[in-house]
Amino acid sequence: MHRFNLTMPIKKLFLCLCLVSASLQVTTAQETPPAQQSTEQSADKPTEQAIDQRFLDPTFWSCIDGRPVLDNWQFADGEVRLFKPRGGGGSIVSEPLPANFDLTWEWKIGKRTNSGLKYRVGRFGKAMFNNGYLGVEYQIIDDAPDSQGKGSTASIYDLVPPAVEKKLNPLGQWNQARVIARGNHLQHFVNGELVTTSATIGPGWEKSIALSKFYGAKHFGTPKGGDRIMLTDHGGKVSYRGFRFVGVGPADDAALADGLSSGPFLGNGMRNSWADQSSIVVWTRTTKTEGMLTAGKEFVSLSSREAAALSKQSDPEKLLSRQLPEGADLEQMIGACPGAAGRVRLTYFPAKSRNQAKSTDWVETNAEQDFTAQWKLQGLRPGVQYALVAEVQSLDADRPSAIVRGGFETAPPPSAERDVAFCVTTCHDFIRRDDGMKGHQIYPAMSKLRPNFVVHAGDIEYYDKPDPWAVTKDLMRFKWQRIFALPNNRDFYSKTTSYFIKDDHDTLKNDCWVGQTYGSVSFEEGVKLFNEEQFPSRAPRYQTVHWGKDLQIWILEGRDYRSPNDMPDGPEKSILGAEQKQWLFETLQQSKAKFKLVFSPTPIVGPDRANKRDNHANEIFAVEGQEIREFLGTLENVIVLCGDRHWQYASHNAQLDLWEFGCGPGSEKHQLGWKPGDQRPVHRFLRVKGGFLSGELRYPKGTGQPVLKLQHRTVQGDSVSEFEFGRKEQPQPSLPTDSQPTDSQQPAAQVDGPQPTASDK
Repeated sequence: MHRFNLTMPIKKLFLCLCLVSASLQVTTAQETPPAQQSTEQSADKPTEQAIDQRFLDPTFWSCIDGRPVLDNWQFADGEVRLFKPRGGGGSIVSEPLPANFDLTWEWKIGKRTNSGLKYRVGRFGKAMFNNGYLGVEYQIIDDAPDSQGKGSTASIYDLVPPAVEKKLNPLGQWNQARVIARGNHLQHFVNGELVTTSATIGPGWEKSIALSKFYGAKHFGTPKGGDRIMLTDHGGKVSYRGFRFVGVGPADDAALADGLSSGPFLGNGMRNSWADQSSIVVWTRTTKTEGMLTAGKEFVSLSSREAAALSKQSDPEKLLSRQLPEGADLEQMIGACPGAAGRVRLTYFPAKSRNQAKSTDWVETNAEQDFTAQWKLQGLRPGVQYALVAEVQSLDADRPSAIVRGGFETAPPPSAERDVAFCVTTCHDFIRRDDGMKGHQIYPAMSKLRPNFVVHAGDIEYYDKPDPWAVTKDLMRFKWQRIFALPNNRDFYSKTTSYFIKDDHDTLKNDCWVGQTYGSVSFEEGVKLFNEEQFPSRAPRYQTVHWGKDLQIWILEGRDYRSPNDMPDGPEKSILGAEQKQWLFETLQQSKAKFKLVFSPTPIVGPDRANKRDNHANEIFAVEGQEIREFLGTLENVIVLCGDRHWQYASHNAQLDLWEFGCGPGSEKHQLGWKPGDQRPVHRFLRVKGGFLSGELRYPKGTGQPVLKLQHRTVQGDSVSEFEFGRKEQPQPSLPTDSQPTDSQQPAAQVDGPQPTASDK
C-alpha cells in the first residue's frame, strides 16, 4: 500500500548513508571465479568489468520448476530476450551466486511490459507462495519517468519507491541498470543515477515487509548462501544485455545498525480476544527493551509460610523490597521487560487482500496503564485470516522504532459448514516453564496443529507462587511482562485467535472472592488489572460465538460474579451470578448448533479432590452445580471443557449423558494434584500429566454429518486419547491410562446411547 511509504526524511538518511558506504573500496575475502573477482570501484561509476558470459548461456538458467529454459527465451547476439511472454509462468533463475555483489546490465522493453530482475532469490517456506522462489526485485515496467510508486521502474518492488525522479529512455531504447547489494545495504541505479536505496535491517525495513506481499517472510532481502538471480516474466517483451557481475565483500553495517532504533519496542508482542464474525479486541504494550532480561538477578526466595506472613502486610514498598536483592530494582531481575512510553497503532488487512489495509489512530501509552494499549477492531469479514502489524514510535519522533507482525482469524458465518480446529490450555507460570528461556513447549506443539482459535481457560500466571510472590500491583505486572516476553508464548499469541479466561491465581490468590486482599492488592484491583489493563477488555466478560453452522462456543466468567466461598450453600449462592447464568441457559436453549462447547475455568462435572472448595464439582457449590448439570443434561451434544485441574481427564455423567474434558496443565512441572491410578466410575480417560486438549470439527465425505474429535495431548503434542462425537454407530470407549496397564485399571462403565471412541495412543 503506497500510503505506508517511509517518510522522506528517512529516505534521505538512508540515501546519504548508502552513498557514503558505497564509495568505499571493496575487495573480496575469498577465492572467486574471474567473472566474480572484485575490482576497485565507486558507487557513482560502474565497473569496467568484462561482460559476464555466463549470463548469456542458457544452461546457466533454468525454469522456476527446475526444467531447462523454454523456447520463450532467446539467447543470441549478446542478448537475453523474452519474446514469448507467458504472463508469470516464464521466469528463469540462475545458478547460485554470491549474495553480496555489484551488478550492471542494460534493458529495453515494449508497451505494457512488466518485468524485472530479482536478486537474493531463495525459498521462504510453504506459507510464502507455496515455497516458490522469492527475492528482492529491481522493477522494470512501462511507466512514466516521474512515477515514484513502490511498483515503478527501479523501485525495490513493493517495498521502497524511488526517492528521486528517474531519467528513462523511450520505449524500445536501452537503459542501464545497476544493483549494489552489500550486507544490509541495497542500492538501485538507472542510467547512472542512484534513485532507490534501503537498509534490510531495522524497523523501517520491517514495516515495509509487513505491509507488502512478503508479509510472512523472515530475513527477506538479507544475504545468505545459495542466493540466485531471477529474470521475471510478468507480461510483455523485454531484452537484456551487457551483464557485469562482481562479487564483493559485505559492508560494515555497524554504524547503520547502531543508529536505527533505541526504542521503544514491543517486547510483549500482541494478544487478542473476543473474536466473533466481525470484531476482535487486540492488545499490545510498549517496552524499554526488545525482549526480556535473560541474565538478570534472582529474587530472594521466601517459603510459603514466610510469604503468607508477608501477604498480611500492606505497604507496597516493604512488600517489594523484602523479595529483591540489596540495591536491586525490578528492571534488574531475571525476565524483566520494563515498559516505556510510546505512540503505537495497528494496521490490519485480510491476508490475501493487503490493498484493503486499515490503520487505527495512534495511542500514547503511559505508566498508569503499564504502557498498554488496546483497540476493538470492527467491521471485519467473517471467516477471514487477517494480517496484523503493530508499529511503535517514540513520543518525539515520527518514524517507527519497532514493528511486530501477527494475525488473527474471524469466526466463519453461522450458516457455514466449515472445518474448525481449536486447542484448550490452562495453568502456566514462569517458574514452572519447561522450555528454558523460550517458555512452554506446548506453544510450538499447538502451532503445528494450526488451530483456528485457542482458549486459555485460566491460571495464566500465579500471583501466589514464589520468585516473586506478587503481593503488589507492580509485582503482578512484572509477572505478566515476564511470561509474555517468553518467545514461545509471545509469538504464539501474536498470531493466534485467542479467548482468555481468568481464574483465582491470576485474579488475586488461591480460591479468592470479592472483599479479599493479597498484600497491598484488593480483589477488585486484581479484577481490574486483568480485565482492563493486561488483557483485551470486554463487558460483560462472557460470550457465545458461532464457529460455523455446527459448532458454537460459550466462554464463561468464574470470578467476577461469584458469591464468597464461605457463604452457606443454597439457591442464592452462585459462581456464575444470576445474569450470566440466565444468559447461559437462554442462549444454549436457542442454539441450533450440532455441538455446543462450554468453556469453563473450573470443573462442572468433575470429579475433584475431596478437599477442594472452589467449583461446581465441590460440595460448597452443590446446589448451583446440580442445577447447571441438570440443565445441560436436557440438551443434546453439550460438552464442558475446563481448566484449573492439574491432570488430564474425560468424565461422563451417565445419568445426564453429560461430558466434561479437563485439558491438563501446560507444563508437567506443576504439582499434578491427583493420584495416578485413582480412577472413578465417571472417568473415561485419566492421565496425571501435563499437556493440552485439541479439538477438530470436520465433515467426512459422503456422510453429510459433522464429527467432533477431541484429543488429549502431551506437552510435545503427541495424542494420548481420542474421542469422536457425532457418528451414528460408535463402539464402547476404552479407558486410556498414564502408561503401562496395571491391575487397578478397569474397563469404562457401560453407558447407554451412542458413545465416542477412545484410544490410548
